[in-house]
This record gives sequence, structure tokens and C-alpha cells, in this order.
Amino acid sequence: MAILASDTKNQSPPHVTSVALIFVKNRVLVFTPTYNEIGNIEKWLDEVASYSSANILVVDDSSSDGTNELLASKSREMKHLELITRSAKSGIGSAHLLALKMAFENGYDYLITLDADLSHDPKDIPRFIEAGKLSNYIVGTRSRGGRTELSGFRLILSKGANLVCRIILPTGLSEYTTAYRCYDRSAMKSLICRSPKDEGYSYFIEATELLYRSGLKLSEIPIIFRDRMEGESKIPSLQVFRSTMKIMKLTFSRIRWRLLGDKQ
Repeated sequence: MAILASDTKNQSPPHVTSVALIFVKNRVLVFTPTYNEIGNIEKWLDEVASYSSANILVVDDSSSDGTNELLASKSREMKHLELITRSAKSGIGSAHLLALKMAFENGYDYLITLDADLSHDPKDIPRFIEAGKLSNYIVGTRSRGGRTELSGFRLILSKGANLVCRIILPTGLSEYTTAYRCYDRSAMKSLICRSPKDEGYSYFIEATELLYRSGLKLSEIPIIFRDRMEGESKIPSLQVFRSTMKIMKLTFSRIRWRLLGDKQ
């Protein structure tokens, strides 16, 4: 089924709409956000379906390359696929928060999130589900047994951000920035209540920090991060600055949390 989400700028949290998923209930919901992924999304759908019987949710920010039209067509063929179309590009973080809310409100036990460009291998979905039986929140790590195919500046950016986070925002995890994750209902509820403020790529760092403070059990499993199959990276050129500012804010916030017991 395809759903057109109305403009939600005046709602709280931003860009989050409550939508009931009408497909047959399953314990697991697999989610990806899309914007101009016409070269990857059909193969992504096929691979997810081949490795898991989970239901699928895609949030598309009105792609201009035909991605939305393809997804709308596939949602009529695939009864376990739900498409939500937002009226404008609204941020990857807000899309993930929307998915958390949809999964929790519709009674799913687990939400698994991954990128639509096939940099995250769908064959790892069963491993995340297994790990979810022992932890509330699981992150796919490119360290500690995992690896990445990134190179050049993107590799430096990834390794640098994770190193800084491990040093000044330690959680016991080695990975803070990848989107390949699994949330159980406790983790979903915690993030919905705490509502991460960042709507962009820094959401992933903030979400891990908030879940760490919640006292839930965090763990990670190794993954192989492949370079995207088709298309171009959507990471903004100013992301280094934005991530740096977010890490600084979270560092001061953690100090306050340690000293005063602030919930945030």
C-alpha cells in the first residue's frame, strides 16, 4: 500500500505522522529511507524478501528519479510492502524516527533499519533478529570483526567520527554512524519518548547516546559495509561540521546527565 504523508512541519516531533500499517502482522519490520535510489531499490527489495519474511516499510522523500513510482507499483504487487511518501526531502533522521513510531504503534517486536543502496547486506537480517533476542539495541559494526569497502575521504570521515565518539561518548560500542541496526520494543519506546532532535545523519550518533543513557542493553555484530551499488552518496558536504557540533552538544549533555541526572 502507498501512503502520501501530509506536510508535518507543525507537528511534534517534526515530520512524523501517525500511520496505521494495514498489512498482515509480522514480528519484524524492515525499514529503509529512500531518495533517488532507482538503480538500487528493486534489487534491495528482492534481496530483503529472499533473506527474510519480514514486512517492509519504505519512506520516500518524493524522489525525482522514478524511485517513488517504482515503489508505488511494487507496493501493489507485494502485500508485505508499505510505502510512505513525504512531500519533500525531510531528513534521514526524521525518517528513522517515523519508522520507529510506526513499528512500535503497530505492535512489531523488532525494527531493523538499513540503507537502500545495498551497502548493507540484507542477508545479515536474520543475524540481527537472533542478536535481538539477547539485547535491546544492536548495531552493525565495521570494526571488531567487521570491515568496510569505503575509501578516501569517506573512509577517513567514517573512522574519524567513530573514533571520536568512542573516546568522548563511550558506550561499549565501536560503531556509531552506520544505519544497520535492530531495535526491540524497549528501544523503540525509549527513543520515541526521548525523541532525538537531529533530523539528519547525526541522528545515528544521538540515538545511540540516548539509548545508552536509558540503561538498555546495547550490543553489536560485525558486518561488511559495501560501497553503494548505483547512484551517488546523499551525505551533505557540511556533514562533518554538523556531526562535530552534535558530538560537542552530546558531550556537554552527558556531563550534565552524569552530574545532575538529567534524562536527556
